Amino acid sequence: MEEVFKLDITEEEARRMDAEVEQMLTVMRQVNKRIATGQQEIEQMQAETRHIITRMKERQRVEATV
Repeated sequence: MEEVFKLDITEEEARRMDAEVEQMLTVMRQVNKRIATGQQEIEQMQAETRHIITRMKERQRVEATV
């Protein structure tokens, strides 16, 4: 069974709603870009942290044998 959903709005109201939806989508896209950039920075920092931890462990091994 097919349901029909009908809104009683004017053409001007429909245009305003379309414009608002487009504005929201634009903001959402911008936020998604910021999230992606933040994720890249997080991954870079994680890699740097792993590298530092590895160097610290190597240094501990060297100091333990001296």
